[in-house]
Amino acid sequence: TRAYRNREGYKPYVEDALIHLPDAYQDIGAISGLDLYRAAAAHAAAHLVHTQTPFPVGKLDNWQIAVISAIEDARVEALSMREFPGLKALWSAQHDATPGRNSTAADYLDRLARALLDDNYRDEDPWIVEGRDLFSQADPDSRQSAMEIGLQLAKSYRGPAYNVRTDLPGAPYRDDNRMLWEGVKYSFSNLSKKAKKQRLKKYASFFGMTNDVAIESEGKETKELSLIAAIFNFKLNVGAGSEIDTRDLISEPYHYPEWDCLKQIERESWVTLREKRPRPGNLALILEIIERHKRLIARMKYLLDAIQPEGVQRIRKLEDGDDLDINAVIRAHIDFRLGIQPDNRIMMSSVKKTRDISVLVLLDLSKSTTQRVPGQPHTILELTREACVLLADAIQKVGDPFAIHGFCSDSRHHVEYHRFKDFDQSYDDDAKARLAGMSGQLSTRMGAAIRHATHYLDQQKSAKKLLLVITDGEPSDVDVRERKYLHLDAKKSVEEAARSGVLTYCMSLDPGADQYVSRIFGQRNFMVVDHVERLPEKLPILYAGLTR
Repeated sequence: TRAYRNREGYKPYVEDALIHLPDAYQDIGAISGLDLYRAAAAHAAAHLVHTQTPFPVGKLDNWQIAVISAIEDARVEALSMREFPGLKALWSAQHDATPGRNSTAADYLDRLARALLDDNYRDEDPWIVEGRDLFSQADPDSRQSAMEIGLQLAKSYRGPAYNVRTDLPGAPYRDDNRMLWEGVKYSFSNLSKKAKKQRLKKYASFFGMTNDVAIESEGKETKELSLIAAIFNFKLNVGAGSEIDTRDLISEPYHYPEWDCLKQIERESWVTLREKRPRPGNLALILEIIERHKRLIARMKYLLDAIQPEGVQRIRKLEDGDDLDINAVIRAHIDFRLGIQPDNRIMMSSVKKTRDISVLVLLDLSKSTTQRVPGQPHTILELTREACVLLADAIQKVGDPFAIHGFCSDSRHHVEYHRFKDFDQSYDDDAKARLAGMSGQLSTRMGAAIRHATHYLDQQKSAKKLLLVITDGEPSDVDVRERKYLHLDAKKSVEEAARSGVLTYCMSLDPGADQYVSRIFGQRNFMVVDHVERLPEKLPILYAGLTR
């Protein structure tokens, strides 16, 4: 580990609430580069969780800062190991300090760091013993304890003089602690301000490195889970597979919040969404669908027109209006002659009704859509495409502004968003070719996609706005184990859309979807469509409820 002290670019660091790591580490003896990478990420995440505010530098000298930093490293690791015991073995294996190393102040700091972490390490140096005793008696939840212990140990130290340029910590996984002393309070708002300026980055993710975390039942007060939990739930993809394909990107990254039901907080700028250009497919595929379902499309247009006819409509039973309602006047007179209290709502008004609604169809394009529907020769994706084509053709004939978008995801760092047709684009052969080219891949992080779709609906001036989500399953992603997590975030995104004046409605192609879909979208805001031929009978119900 000594050899890594001066390796430029290998030292991790945390700055502006972002963890900075090298692309990869080399093996160090028996320690694999993979374990080193994991240890570095976990240690940096521990600081983000447990070092909430920086220490004031004040009049501290360099030696005092170095010792306090070493104690703070031990404190945040102790708190993390309390929740994730498996981290202890991971971190301990990367400390190689021994009692025989005593030529520099860095040697003493390394010995102290190992003594505070590894119970099996024996070091009888009085200064090391003092540090271990003080640390064991302190409250690890108290951030001030690191300052107090560090100052006391800095004062009692009698070893070689400290050189800030050469006496660097030997444990290669530990960061340089710049976040402890720079004077910027860590918060997710800092992450939001900085992350929005970031270009595309390479992310490494982690999976299966610690003991499983028991999540208490909903409704109980749960202990705060650290960022380490998020990191360690990921699947490790370091190398070519972790590169984001930038060839079809058509926008800068969007950063959206996400609701953390475990902590009951909204994580600012937690999800990164990128728009990608849909690749066109065979237009003949869409034309064949339209030709095959020509009668259904005509019937759907007739039903949509019947639901909300345009023109002048009379509104009756008004106390104030433009004209007398003769029938109501006669009924009121009869009631008066019979000694019954007459209804004084005898006026009516004529109102010009026009269709004023914008619709955005949001398609789930996850990997599960490539599976075949039981008992049918078609895949779920093909069924989704057919339903979308039928709906789009009918809406186009009615004249409502509409857009067709799709989404999939590969962790919170990579949500893909495809715009097959926008509100200001014609539903022409180009748009249909893009629909023909849709494919299913990755996972279903629905909340971020709903927020992005709402962003586009907010730009429409229609009196009524509908977000129609067509999906084959429940929200899920590779970095989330707790099933309810993405369910409740999607529910939050639906509530946010409602506050913006957007009605979010789900058409599910999953026969078993009723329970979780109703939880996300509401009892009256979903329907399960098992077969394409059932779409015409279901769609009018949706429009009737919306235009009532």
